[in-house]
Amino acid sequence: MKHFSTRTALVLAIGAFACTACGAIGGGGEPATASASQSAASPLTSASNLSGEWSGKFHDSEYGKGKGTTSYAQYQTAIGGVLNVKYSTGTITASVVLAASGTTVDGTVIVGTGSLYCSFATKGTYDPTTYTIDGSYKAVYGCGAGSGKAETGSFALKHDCYYIGGNGSDVRPSGGPMHC
Repeated sequence: MKHFSTRTALVLAIGAFACTACGAIGGGGEPATASASQSAASPLTSASNLSGEWSGKFHDSEYGKGKGTTSYAQYQTAIGGVLNVKYSTGTITASVVLAASGTTVDGTVIVGTGSLYCSFATKGTYDPTTYTIDGSYKAVYGCGAGSGKAETGSFALKHDCYYIGGNGSDVRPSGGPMHC
Protein backbone atom coordinates (compact mmCIF):
# COMPACT_ATOMS: atom_id res chain seq x y z
CA MET A 1 0.00 0.00 0.00
CA LYS A 2 2.93 2.31 0.61
CA HIS A 3 3.83 2.28 -3.07
CA PHE A 4 0.24 2.64 -4.17
CA SER A 5 -0.25 5.57 -1.82
CA THR A 6 2.84 7.31 -3.07
CA ARG A 7 1.78 6.95 -6.65
CA THR A 8 -1.64 8.06 -5.78
CA ALA A 9 -0.27 11.12 -4.08
CA LEU A 10 1.84 11.98 -7.07
CA VAL A 11 -1.04 11.48 -9.43
CA LEU A 12 -3.33 13.53 -7.22
CA ALA A 13 -0.84 16.34 -6.95
CA ILE A 14 -0.37 16.44 -10.67
CA GLY A 15 -4.06 16.20 -11.21
CA ALA A 16 -4.65 19.07 -8.89
CA PHE A 17 -2.24 21.25 -10.77
CA ALA A 18 -3.60 20.08 -14.05
CA CYS A 19 -7.05 20.96 -12.87
CA THR A 20 -5.98 24.42 -12.03
CA ALA A 21 -4.53 24.84 -15.44
CA CYS A 22 -7.55 23.30 -17.11
CA GLY A 23 -10.60 24.95 -15.61
CA ALA A 24 -12.18 28.24 -16.40
CA ILE A 25 -11.74 30.86 -13.74
CA GLY A 26 -14.58 33.27 -14.13
CA GLY A 27 -18.11 34.10 -13.16
CA GLY A 28 -21.40 32.84 -14.50
CA GLY A 29 -20.37 29.20 -14.76
CA GLU A 30 -18.97 29.69 -18.25
CA PRO A 31 -15.33 29.34 -19.26
CA ALA A 32 -13.80 32.67 -20.08
CA THR A 33 -11.47 33.79 -22.83
CA ALA A 34 -7.69 33.61 -22.50
CA SER A 35 -5.96 36.85 -23.36
CA ALA A 36 -3.03 36.95 -25.76
CA SER A 37 -1.50 39.64 -23.56
CA GLN A 38 -1.20 37.43 -20.44
CA SER A 39 2.34 37.09 -19.15
CA ALA A 40 3.97 34.38 -17.05
CA ALA A 41 3.76 36.67 -14.03
CA SER A 42 0.10 37.52 -14.54
CA PRO A 43 -2.42 35.95 -12.17
CA LEU A 44 -5.16 33.58 -13.14
CA THR A 45 -8.10 35.77 -14.03
CA SER A 46 -11.58 35.50 -15.45
CA ALA A 47 -9.81 35.26 -18.82
CA SER A 48 -8.13 31.95 -17.90
CA ASN A 49 -9.63 28.67 -19.05
CA LEU A 50 -7.68 25.81 -17.54
CA SER A 51 -10.27 23.09 -18.13
CA GLY A 52 -9.36 20.28 -20.49
CA GLU A 53 -6.76 17.58 -20.84
CA TRP A 54 -3.19 17.68 -19.57
CA SER A 55 -0.22 15.33 -19.70
CA GLY A 56 3.26 15.28 -18.25
CA LYS A 57 5.96 13.78 -16.09
CA PHE A 58 5.95 12.80 -12.42
CA HIS A 59 8.68 11.85 -10.02
CA ASP A 60 7.64 10.11 -6.81
CA SER A 61 9.78 9.27 -3.76
CA GLU A 62 8.33 5.74 -3.68
CA TYR A 63 7.57 4.90 -7.33
CA GLY A 64 10.18 6.80 -9.27
CA LYS A 65 9.42 8.29 -12.68
CA GLY A 66 5.97 8.16 -14.26
CA LYS A 67 3.81 9.66 -16.99
CA GLY A 68 0.44 11.18 -16.18
CA THR A 69 -2.74 12.29 -17.91
CA THR A 70 -5.58 14.33 -16.46
CA SER A 71 -9.03 15.57 -17.36
CA TYR A 72 -10.28 18.55 -15.35
CA ALA A 73 -13.14 20.98 -15.11
CA GLN A 74 -13.11 24.38 -13.44
CA TYR A 75 -15.75 26.72 -12.07
CA GLN A 76 -14.41 30.11 -11.02
CA THR A 77 -11.41 29.27 -8.78
CA ALA A 78 -12.46 25.67 -8.01
CA ILE A 79 -10.97 22.80 -10.02
CA GLY A 80 -11.65 19.08 -9.91
CA GLY A 81 -11.10 15.95 -11.88
CA VAL A 82 -9.31 12.66 -12.29
CA LEU A 83 -5.58 12.02 -12.60
CA ASN A 84 -3.94 8.83 -13.91
CA VAL A 85 -0.22 8.22 -13.49
CA LYS A 86 1.54 5.22 -15.02
CA TYR A 87 4.65 3.95 -13.25
CA SER A 88 6.76 0.91 -14.09
CA THR A 89 4.95 -1.03 -11.32
CA GLY A 90 1.39 0.00 -12.21
CA THR A 91 -1.07 2.83 -12.72
CA ILE A 92 -2.51 5.10 -10.02
CA THR A 93 -5.89 6.84 -10.37
CA ALA A 94 -6.64 9.77 -8.09
CA SER A 95 -9.38 12.28 -7.36
CA VAL A 96 -8.22 15.90 -7.35
CA VAL A 97 -9.73 19.06 -5.84
CA LEU A 98 -7.88 22.37 -6.21
CA ALA A 99 -8.24 26.09 -5.61
CA ALA A 100 -6.56 28.73 -7.79
CA SER A 101 -5.24 32.04 -6.49
CA GLY A 102 -2.99 34.17 -8.64
CA THR A 103 -0.77 31.77 -10.56
CA THR A 104 -0.79 29.35 -7.62
CA VAL A 105 -2.87 26.20 -7.61
CA ASP A 106 -3.12 24.35 -4.28
CA GLY A 107 -5.28 21.44 -3.28
CA THR A 108 -5.85 17.89 -2.16
CA VAL A 109 -5.41 14.61 -3.99
CA ILE A 110 -6.95 11.38 -2.75
CA VAL A 111 -5.77 7.92 -3.77
CA GLY A 112 -7.42 4.85 -2.40
CA THR A 113 -8.16 1.20 -2.81
CA GLY A 114 -10.66 -0.71 -0.72
CA SER A 115 -10.60 0.73 2.81
CA LEU A 116 -7.07 2.15 2.47
CA TYR A 117 -6.34 5.64 1.19
CA CYS A 118 -3.79 8.44 1.22
CA SER A 119 -4.30 12.20 1.11
CA PHE A 120 -1.76 14.53 -0.44
CA ALA A 121 -1.35 18.28 -0.24
CA THR A 122 -0.33 19.75 -3.60
CA LYS A 123 1.18 23.09 -4.62
CA GLY A 124 1.73 24.24 -8.16
CA THR A 125 2.36 27.24 -10.38
CA TYR A 126 0.61 27.89 -13.69
CA ASP A 127 2.54 29.65 -16.48
CA PRO A 128 0.06 31.20 -18.97
CA THR A 129 2.78 31.79 -21.58
CA THR A 130 3.82 28.12 -21.83
CA TYR A 131 0.48 26.58 -20.71
CA THR A 132 2.22 24.48 -18.07
CA ILE A 133 1.83 23.70 -14.38
CA ASP A 134 4.86 22.72 -12.31
CA GLY A 135 4.46 21.58 -8.74
CA SER A 136 5.00 19.22 -5.85
CA TYR A 137 3.02 17.10 -3.41
CA LYS A 138 3.41 15.52 0.03
CA ALA A 139 1.39 12.91 1.92
CA VAL A 140 -0.61 14.41 4.80
CA TYR A 141 -2.57 11.26 5.69
CA GLY A 142 -1.43 7.70 5.08
CA CYS A 143 1.53 6.98 2.79
CA GLY A 144 4.03 7.64 5.57
CA ALA A 145 2.52 10.93 6.75
CA GLY A 146 3.31 11.57 10.41
CA SER A 147 6.16 9.04 10.45
CA GLY A 148 8.86 11.36 9.15
CA LYS A 149 8.88 9.42 5.86
CA ALA A 150 5.92 10.96 4.04
CA GLU A 151 5.72 10.18 0.37
CA THR A 152 6.60 13.21 -1.76
CA GLY A 153 6.99 14.05 -5.40
CA SER A 154 6.99 16.60 -8.20
CA PHE A 155 5.26 17.01 -11.56
CA ALA A 156 5.27 19.04 -14.75
CA LEU A 157 2.07 19.15 -16.83
CA LYS A 158 1.37 20.62 -20.26
CA HIS A 159 -2.12 21.74 -21.33
CA ASP A 160 -2.88 19.52 -24.35
CA CYS A 161 -6.35 20.84 -25.14
CA TYR A 162 -9.14 22.80 -23.46
CA TYR A 163 -12.88 22.29 -23.07
CA ILE A 164 -15.24 24.87 -24.52
CA GLY A 165 -17.92 26.14 -22.14
CA GLY A 166 -21.65 26.14 -22.69
CA ASN A 167 -21.59 29.43 -24.56
CA GLY A 168 -18.89 28.18 -26.99
CA SER A 169 -17.13 31.55 -26.88
CA ASP A 170 -13.69 30.51 -25.60
CA VAL A 171 -11.00 31.81 -27.94
CA ARG A 172 -7.29 31.18 -27.49
CA PRO A 173 -4.29 33.07 -28.79
CA SER A 174 -2.40 31.34 -31.60
CA GLY A 175 0.32 29.05 -30.34
CA GLY A 176 -1.72 27.85 -27.34
CA PRO A 177 -3.61 24.60 -26.84
CA MET A 178 -6.53 23.88 -29.18
CA HIS A 179 -10.00 22.84 -28.03
CA CYS A 180 -10.45 19.11 -27.32
